[in-house]
Amino acid sequence: MLLYRQQGDEDMYFGKQLALMRKQRDLSQEKLARQPYVSRQTISSWENDKTYPDLKSLLILSKIFNKSVDNLVKGDIDQVRYQMMRRKIYWLYISNIFCLILIYLAFTSLHWLPLSISLILMVTFTILGIENTFYLIKFSNRTNLHNVHQIMNYLNGKTSQANEINKRNLWIQYIAGGFLGIFISLLFLFLISKYILDIHF
Repeated sequence: MLLYRQQGDEDMYFGKQLALMRKQRDLSQEKLARQPYVSRQTISSWENDKTYPDLKSLLILSKIFNKSVDNLVKGDIDQVRYQMMRRKIYWLYISNIFCLILIYLAFTSLHWLPLSISLILMVTFTILGIENTFYLIKFSNRTNLHNVHQIMNYLNGKTSQANEINKRNLWIQYIAGGFLGIFISLLFLFLISKYILDIHF
């Protein structure tokens, strides 16, 4: 049985490691193929990362090279986890932007929708945005990401700068973010009071 790679699973390590171990033992692809009962083309496909061996073949290869299955695929497992985390953060980031757009549209809907419906839409989209932000912060903390710049670098595959930020800069960013949140909240209350409740200051 062959497991085919999905797009996005780039920079996998198993194929390179298999080719290196085979050459170190002076084995041709034909000779290696005899033991897991596959063809030479299958070995070539594994080494070129076009397909992936199933569990039975991995167990046979681990015995041939005297390595555990974990050691054979460890690099690939780390890479798959990295790709999965990138996808989660990416979609959470996109959904946050989408929620902001929906909140804005819900606010502008006051001109043609009843007040109650517009408020329900604003509250609903705000709750969704807060929930998305919570999960984005949760996944970002797992990968030691603390600001938008680092998140964008991570999504672009640049992880080297993730650990360079110091605690002082973090506190400055948290305080600035807090003041920005307060300002946005006050602005939001002002707009509701003026244009919805018709309160004049």
